[in-house]
Amino acid sequence: MKIAILTGGGDVSPLNAVIRSVIDTCEKTGTELYGIRKGWEGLLSGDFIKLNGLIINPLIGGTILKSSRVNLAKIKEGSNQVLSALKRQGIDGLIVIGGEDTLSNALYLKDFPKILISKTIDNDVGRYSEGKFLNYFTLGHPTAADKISSFVSFQEGLRTTAYSHERIIVVESMGMHAGWLALSSSSGNPDFIIIPEFPLKYSEFAERVKDRFLEQRNVIIVISEGAKWEDGSYISADDTEKDSFGHPRFRGTAELLAKKLKTDLSSSFDTRNVNAVNPSYLYRSGQPNALDHEMAKKTGSESVNRLLSATSDSVFLSNVLTRDGFNVEPFLFDSLDNIEQFHRFVDSSLYDALEFKATSIAKEYFSTISKQYPAVNISF
Repeated sequence: MKIAILTGGGDVSPLNAVIRSVIDTCEKTGTELYGIRKGWEGLLSGDFIKLNGLIINPLIGGTILKSSRVNLAKIKEGSNQVLSALKRQGIDGLIVIGGEDTLSNALYLKDFPKILISKTIDNDVGRYSEGKFLNYFTLGHPTAADKISSFVSFQEGLRTTAYSHERIIVVESMGMHAGWLALSSSSGNPDFIIIPEFPLKYSEFAERVKDRFLEQRNVIIVISEGAKWEDGSYISADDTEKDSFGHPRFRGTAELLAKKLKTDLSSSFDTRNVNAVNPSYLYRSGQPNALDHEMAKKTGSESVNRLLSATSDSVFLSNVLTRDGFNVEPFLFDSLDNIEQFHRFVDSSLYDALEFKATSIAKEYFSTISKQYPAVNISF
């Protein structure tokens, strides 16, 4: 049997760990393995490379296969081109690793055996309803959640300089339409969190920031790049640079909010130390944490075994939390009409829009997948 594997969309830290696990499992089962360079773009051009015997360090972040962002629906005969390329190479099954956009292309490949693996620091693939997760987390999110919590914490992050210089610091999080990554920063105890699902009531928020600063003389705010004003418009988005999936380019949300707070709060105190920080690509860079690495190995192995068993045309591999820890379970992806049915958003059970913070339910959820930092009340 011949299997191919591709990675698409934004890179995350455990991608090479998945690829390494797929290679190792193919070696054990005598399966021929090909990598497709640059995701769906490489599949359209037939850019295959033999992976059997290749040694990859699973703790190096990014993807050796590189990536692209391609919408097959926007390409004439795009799905037929892809199927023809797979047929020419003699591929019997395909492993697709990606976020919402990359996985959506797989819906066009009807009746072709494929395994779908979610990876995105946004954690927005896999339904959440009534306190239950289908796909408990996406690969790459635990590492990114650790990072953003670290960045805002007192023990390792910005809280110390916020205290020392009496700063208000607005930290930008990735997350175009879903606020999971920003919300995960609750493990590092920021003062306020703003996410796209709940448009910002600015006047109320500014008053809360003023009161908190006058109380403790330092404030940490986390805001998603796709956050919106109360009228539903994006705080900062450039519609002139939309990608093939129609997403605008988000930039400078934290900086814009910091500037507005600097102006609007200047009558209450000295606002020269209202600052913005955007860690940006640092969230998705570097080596995976222990949980991401462990689940990458399990997912890679399971993807090969599922293709060899040929039990379904399309299987999505979910990360599930069991009594024995995290494991991988299949979900029949063919039951979906479109990827939007699999898009996960933050709801009011997880976010307190009046307090601008994570609820106790959200904090309990993040405690299972990310590092926790104790809250520190600094006062002399």
